[in-house]
Amino acid sequence: MEKMKKHISLCFLCCCLSGLSHAQIYLKGYTGYALSMGNEKLTLTEIVNNKRNESAYQLKLGQGINLGLSIGYALNKNIAFEITGNTQLFSKFSYSNNFTYYDPEGNYWWSYKGFFGDLEYSSTMFQVSPQVVFKSDPYNQCTFYLKAGPNFMHVTHKRTTRTLYNSILSTTEYSGNINTGIQYSFGTEYKLSKNICVFAELTTVNLRYTFKRGKILRFEIDGEDSLSELDSTELTGLNERIMFNHVGLNVGMKYIFW
Repeated sequence: MEKMKKHISLCFLCCCLSGLSHAQIYLKGYTGYALSMGNEKLTLTEIVNNKRNESAYQLKLGQGINLGLSIGYALNKNIAFEITGNTQLFSKFSYSNNFTYYDPEGNYWWSYKGFFGDLEYSSTMFQVSPQVVFKSDPYNQCTFYLKAGPNFMHVTHKRTTRTLYNSILSTTEYSGNINTGIQYSFGTEYKLSKNICVFAELTTVNLRYTFKRGKILRFEIDGEDSLSELDSTELTGLNERIMFNHVGLNVGMKYIFW
């Protein structure tokens, strides 16, 4: 048994050493756009004249413009290791729950935009993912690859709600710890020169993020600042798990250090 272990270890070491002759360090920069794959909804309720009105807003969490940077080490032409950092820009969205009235005879009507509530929210998201890359180059200049690994994410989420009916404006910021999911990609790269490649890849992230705390940043009634009238602006003991699944298409450039 001991001889077998030594033999396996020696074979693994020889494999690694043989790959060092082809080893490369490279840097990749990219941008693209990600679409939300989650089905999270936020429900708001208003009661007017003893009538209950509810509306559900479809949240687009994880959606926005990607901006990322990767550093990689190619052990040989088929296997590499990468660490990717990614953030999202312009992940800001808004919805409006309007009120429309028709008279019984249908002679007139009027509408108030945001009467039952305007919702505006944004997310500042940063992800880091170490990945294993498997590559195949059936053509001289074109390479296909598949990569996967854990995804570590930190999110700060801000929501602003405004209602015309009861004239309340409030902004709350939520945050949490680093949460873990999975990230995987399929892509292709095309070699322009000895050191430079261009690439395109489809990337998917599966992750549920847990918000642990929140803080009320603004609270106004009829245009007057009423934040000081609140008993506390800190929201503690939260355990709100929200889906941040998203899929995006990224394009970029790769530089190989020889």
